[in-house]
Amino acid sequence: NSKDIFEFRHLFNFLVFFTGLLIFYKLIHNRYKSYLFSIIGVLFLFLSPRFFAESFYNQKDIFFLTLTIAVMYTGLNFLEKSNLINTLLFSISTALAFNTRIMVFIPLVIILLIFLIKSLNSNSSFKKNLKFIIYYFIFTSLLIVLFWPYLWLAPIENFIFIFKKLLNAEWPISNFYLGKFILATNIPWHYHAVLIGVTSPMIIILFFLIGSFFVLQRLHFRFIKSNSNMNKIWRSKEEMYDIFFFALVFLSIGVFIKKSLGYSGWRHLYFIYPSIIMISLYGVYRLRIIFKKKSLRSIIYFLILINLSYLTYWNYKFHPFQYVYFNPFFKNDFNEKFEMDYWGVSNKSSIEYIINNNSNYPIKIGTKSKASLEISSLILSDSNKAKILIVHDLKDADFIITNYITRLKNNFKIDKSKFEKYYEILVDDKPINTVYKKLNN
Repeated sequence: NSKDIFEFRHLFNFLVFFTGLLIFYKLIHNRYKSYLFSIIGVLFLFLSPRFFAESFYNQKDIFFLTLTIAVMYTGLNFLEKSNLINTLLFSISTALAFNTRIMVFIPLVIILLIFLIKSLNSNSSFKKNLKFIIYYFIFTSLLIVLFWPYLWLAPIENFIFIFKKLLNAEWPISNFYLGKFILATNIPWHYHAVLIGVTSPMIIILFFLIGSFFVLQRLHFRFIKSNSNMNKIWRSKEEMYDIFFFALVFLSIGVFIKKSLGYSGWRHLYFIYPSIIMISLYGVYRLRIIFKKKSLRSIIYFLILINLSYLTYWNYKFHPFQYVYFNPFFKNDFNEKFEMDYWGVSNKSSIEYIINNNSNYPIKIGTKSKASLEISSLILSDSNKAKILIVHDLKDADFIITNYITRLKNNFKIDKSKFEKYYEILVDDKPINTVYKKLNN
């Protein structure tokens, strides 16, 4: 039944994300050769509340985030050592990621640009590795078609058709941002930066800003001060890694600023979050170098431990509503400035509460929000499905649910003279879902 299907999909989605965490661990260890840094980085990603919550049901953005981690890991291995195995693994991860989101072209462009810079500094290296670039494009092209059944009958024609559709996609929806409704195709330039800043744990953002400063400082002395000599940009594999992660974050944000496109928060940019964490770890790494005393270094790790402990507690306390996490900058009024439950996940809990606390079945339930109750009911057991009747005329409803995602058109208003507040779900003392019960007049 539909409940089993949903639960299996949630399990599968989480297992994919968990696999991404294992690859991320390897990626961090390749950069820092530190088990401690690898564990901290993985916990940063795993315990970030929004990513933990959506790792169960966001089968698009979290899936693509995981595949981007695989692309970064295999791509950087390819840069470090070009051989047939690394080329094939890089091609497989690229094809899977490309068939999920075309935004994978951003890390690919950066990887290939780094490959070109490395090759230009050594003619022998370029001649030796050119064949692997050719293999990469051949393997990737074949695998994209293999993994994408839509292309089987007419690979080139269908690919061009889909690519044009994606480039010209329109989003006739609006977002609630800083207390106003804005079109998804006309967002302000600061939209993604602000949302990343207020929905990510503060310690990650703090270390990211520190790490970014030191990456820019190094680029300034390596590039500008050396008369733009390309072979001075990085002097080690580790420095090359930092430049890659830094470029991926800011180039991706720049692309979305250029297109003025934003839909339901910043989930289309989730794939850059592992790179944000990598730059954050670089901030920790540089602070360790600056602070010579062991006591000062201990303070850094203590702060990290405190924050990870807090995130663990917060995730536990507000499960399964972690997707409404906002850091302390907007903790007091986030419900007045940003969208909260745009997935409609909280509807399930409200429906189950109504069923468990009433016995006059079938219960007529309606919603004044955009999220569909029909979809929410699919994860209910068959016995509970039979106990409710979803209605669209709120005058006929025994209970009305709102998850505060307002309809701009047909925005129904609840008549408080006929309905009273019955149940409420709170996150950080702010309501994210409220149930109203019809009064017996």
